Amino acid sequence: MDFKLLQTKKGKIITSFILLIYLLLLVRVILFKYPLTMILAILKSNEISLLKLRLANSNFVPLKTIFYYLFVNRNVAISLRSISLRNLLGNIIAFLPLGFLLPVVFYRITKIRVILLSSFALSLTFEVIQLLTGIGDFDVDDILLNMLGSICGYVLYRVFCLLDARHRSGTKKENDPA
Repeated sequence: MDFKLLQTKKGKIITSFILLIYLLLLVRVILFKYPLTMILAILKSNEISLLKLRLANSNFVPLKTIFYYLFVNRNVAISLRSISLRNLLGNIIAFLPLGFLLPVVFYRITKIRVILLSSFALSLTFEVIQLLTGIGDFDVDDILLNMLGSICGYVLYRVFCLLDARHRSGTKKENDPA
């Protein structure tokens, strides 16, 4: 992949469009995972007493769900373990494109802390919306896994940059009349 092509005007438009589509898909998967009629019913029945119940069922303890899925959950049926694994990997994979696409679209984003802050803010927004509306459960571990996914995406981006730089320097050496 030639990263120089991505920095042209046409490349920026295409990658910006891909980022937008990705974000819309993320909203669809996280916030609109249930049928619309079910979401509307949940929103209609939203009361303070239900919010208290959702708060009680939320996980605010970092690594609690992750630890449970990885270690405690071993004694349950294989089908439940596969759901646990899907949940862990799904949260990581869902945010991997964010870590890759942000520095591609916004070329000034070169620091991993900006990627972390961006993924934290987006993930926290999703979790709070789920908590307040009742269309999902708040779990701090989802935020941690989402951030891990964005870090993996950023590392992948950096690897592509290094490979691209090596490819270009190798091409220049081959073309140099020495």
